[in-house]
Amino acid sequence: MKEARAASLQVLERLEEAGFQAYWVGGCVRDELLGREPTDYDVTTDAPPGKVQSLFAKTVATGIRHGTVTVLIHRQAVEVTTFREETGYEDHRHPGQVQFVKRLETDLARRDFTINAMARDRRGRLIDPFGGRKDLRSQVVRAVGEAEERFREDALRMVRALRFCAQLGFRLDEQTEAALIRQKSLLRHLAVERVTQELEKLWATDKPSQGIRPLWEMGLFPHLPPFTQWDDHIGRPAIPVEEMDRQMGRWTRWALFLHLCGVPPKESGTHLRSFRLPATDVEIIASVHRLGLDWHLTPEEGSTGKQLLLSHGREKLTSALETAAVIHRWGPEEEEEMRRALLRWQQEMPVHHLRQLRVNGRNLVEATGREPGPWTGRVLDILLKKVALGELPNETEALIEEGCRLVQPGS
Repeated sequence: MKEARAASLQVLERLEEAGFQAYWVGGCVRDELLGREPTDYDVTTDAPPGKVQSLFAKTVATGIRHGTVTVLIHRQAVEVTTFREETGYEDHRHPGQVQFVKRLETDLARRDFTINAMARDRRGRLIDPFGGRKDLRSQVVRAVGEAEERFREDALRMVRALRFCAQLGFRLDEQTEAALIRQKSLLRHLAVERVTQELEKLWATDKPSQGIRPLWEMGLFPHLPPFTQWDDHIGRPAIPVEEMDRQMGRWTRWALFLHLCGVPPKESGTHLRSFRLPATDVEIIASVHRLGLDWHLTPEEGSTGKQLLLSHGREKLTSALETAAVIHRWGPEEEEEMRRALLRWQQEMPVHHLRQLRVNGRNLVEATGREPGPWTGRVLDILLKKVALGELPNETEALIEEGCRLVQPGS
C-alpha cells in the first residue's frame, strides 16, 4: 500500500499549502502504531468539502452532506472528511445533524473507540486526546468518553467492538463491556446487511471466536438481526467456539457458524438467506454445511471421491472437508490424509469440467440426427463422469460412439 500512503501524503501537503489543517486519522494511524500495513489512509481536515473539491483536479462527492470527499491521485482514492461534530441520532445509527468545526479534538471526540480516535500529521506528530496509544499497548477496546452514549448514538458500534477484539486480538474494556450489555436491546435497530458485513470481516480475522463468543456470553442473539427473526432457539454452542480459529476459508466459517448455532443442514438455506447473502453464496455454504456434517468419505473411496469432485469442485469439497474435520473432531493426521486424497484424485482425473471434453452438444446432435434438447446435457454429464473415472478415453470418436449408444432406445 505504498502508493496509497504516497497519495494521501500528497493530499496532506496540498491542504497544508492552502492554509488548512490536515491529518491522517483513524484506522491507518492505529495500524501503523501496531506495526501493521494499513488497508487505506483516511484524511481529516478543517477545509470545507467545497474547498477540498476546488483544491484537487479529480474528486468524487462520496458523502459530501457529511463532509466526505474522495480525492483521486494516480488512481489511488483518498477519503477526505472535514472536522465535524454529530448530534440528534434518532435511529441509533445516523446523525440527524452534522456541523463542521475547526478543532481536531472535537472531531476525534465523536469517534467510536480510543484506538480509532487518534490523528497524525505528515511530520509524525501524534494527536491522542483519549489515550488510544495506551489502550493499544494494553490491548484494550475502550469507547471514547461515555460508552453508553456512544452505543446509543450508533448501535453498530457494539458489533464493531466485538469485531475489533477479534481483528486485533484485544479484549473489551470492563466499562465498555458493561455498557454494551446494558444497551444491547438497541441492536434491534440495525439493518441485517450491516450485521452481515461485520460477520464477513470477522471471518477474515485470525481469531473470530473472540468476536462471536460474546453473542452467547452476553445474550445478544435475542436482540441482534437476523437472529431475532429465527423461529428456533439458539442454545449452547454445538462445538467449542475456539474451533472457529482454525486456518480455514470463508465458506467453512459460515458453515461452522451455522453448526454452532444448532442449524440443521436442511434449514441452512433459509437461515443463510436471512443474512441477505447472495444466492450463489447461500447455495454453496448450505452445500458445504450439509456435506461436512454428513461426511463419510474415506481416502480409499477414490471413485466416490472423484464423483463428488465432479459434482462440487475441489474448492467446495475442501471447505466441506474442513467443516467435517471440526464437527467430527478429526486429528491433524486424519485431516491431512483426507486432503492428500482429494489432491490425488484431482490429479488422477483426466477431465474436471464439461469444457474439457472433446465433444459437445452440437457434435452429438449431428451424430445422432436428433433434435437438440435437454438430453444432450444429460449425455454429456454421463460422458464426463466416464472419462473422469477412466472408463472412457477423452477422444472425440469414442465419445460420439458412446453418446450415440446412450441415446439408443433401451440404453
